[in-house]
Amino acid sequence: MENTKKDLENMKQVYGVKGTLPKDFVGQISYTVCLDKPYEELDIEFSFDKQHYSSADLTPALLEELRTLCRREYDIEVSDAELERLAYQEMKTEIHTLASLNDSFIGCIHRQLPVRHMHFTPSEATEGCLPQSVIEGVLKVTVLVFNVLLDETNYSLTVRVR
Repeated sequence: MENTKKDLENMKQVYGVKGTLPKDFVGQISYTVCLDKPYEELDIEFSFDKQHYSSADLTPALLEELRTLCRREYDIEVSDAELERLAYQEMKTEIHTLASLNDSFIGCIHRQLPVRHMHFTPSEATEGCLPQSVIEGVLKVTVLVFNVLLDETNYSLTVRVR
């Protein structure tokens, strides 16, 4: 189920929050929203920045920190070229979203996208989500944070209805 930007513009925003995560944060952050009347459509948008290291982030000090980590945790030596490849291609900030409505699971998105939508109607829903015949009551969105690479990683959560 794909949303177009125009479709989202026609929806009413009922909740929005922004936050910042520190490097190495691991945990869960939950947001609760009361949907005070029945709606025919629900969209939960989550986005974050700093998913991967940039060339500016990969300083000699960080390379040495990663090299030390490889020695200590895995007992391996890694070349600068391999560390750079790993840093740019394999290491990432990993954040997922999970939603429940009236204490019932309605979806969880595990795709590594810096912007993602969980979209619900009575007949359709985003992959990883369940269509909802009743869109009303207490919506709980949990941000599941597994790894944050860089300090001051910004995120936002927006809930829209129609």
